[in-house]
Amino acid sequence: MTTSAAVADVYLYGMTVVSTLHRVATTLSAAGGYVEITESRSCPGGETMNAAMLLSGLGVTCAVGGPHWGRDTREILERYTARYGIDARGVTRDDAFAGLCDYVVVHGSERTVFGRFGQYFAERPRRWDEADAHAIEHAQVVAIDPFFADSSERAAARAVRVAKPYVTIDCDYDSALHANAAVTVVSREFRRRRYVAAPDFELFGAYAARASGLTVFTSGPEPILFGRKYQSARSFRPFSVPVSSTLGAGDTFRAGMVFGVLRGLDDAACIRFAAGLAALLCTRFPIADNAPSLAEVEQFLANPELGPLASAAS
Repeated sequence: MTTSAAVADVYLYGMTVVSTLHRVATTLSAAGGYVEITESRSCPGGETMNAAMLLSGLGVTCAVGGPHWGRDTREILERYTARYGIDARGVTRDDAFAGLCDYVVVHGSERTVFGRFGQYFAERPRRWDEADAHAIEHAQVVAIDPFFADSSERAAARAVRVAKPYVTIDCDYDSALHANAAVTVVSREFRRRRYVAAPDFELFGAYAARASGLTVFTSGPEPILFGRKYQSARSFRPFSVPVSSTLGAGDTFRAGMVFGVLRGLDDAACIRFAAGLAALLCTRFPIADNAPSLAEVEQFLANPELGPLASAAS
């Protein structure tokens, strides 16, 4: 059984998992090779949980919904949501379900994810909740992951009905989820997988033409493209920092865009803030134990050429 989430600045609907992270000493080797593990941690992950922890670190109150928390995952998820003050009362606790986990091997900007997400989405009964209508109605901004098909679309429709701006990621250019979003962030990974033959400038035009809000294309360390319908695309070059890990950089950028929408920043300021937050995160590992404060982000953005605070990197 679940109860409705309390009122929060931001309601995030999407992936919450427990990730087992292994940092390795060298790049992943070919089949039959050997790679030394230098560090292992188990902590919350997933697009929604990562964004919620980051936003909470910035002083934003958050509530989350999405996958059921199972017998093997609920303890660590509940521990971290309590640590960050994230409201998860709307999430079903299901001891008949092991819980949603993944395993990630990380080396600098490289990562390989091992999971059972195909099985999870094919399984019946579904092991996820519908979005919390009460939380959407009382939030200032909503973040919606696209992974739950009709459930994600219903979450977006609820947000539209009560005039709440929402930020989404990696959805098709002709989807209702994109069409009604305040911001859609589309990663290079998704574009290469979904639109393998489409040049970015053509694809960006297709997204922007169908958007009521801001379209953003991220490409790792390459320039970010952003713009709106009937406007020329603009670009922003990400900040250069010493990289500890890029794991979760995309989730971090989306969290920064949510923060920008919440604070009423203009498009360029949103992009700059999100890029700064993502840059700071790339100097740290993992997200769950290293969420930057707003003061740290602001200090970095005031003097990005000086790099992150010396005390920030882990």
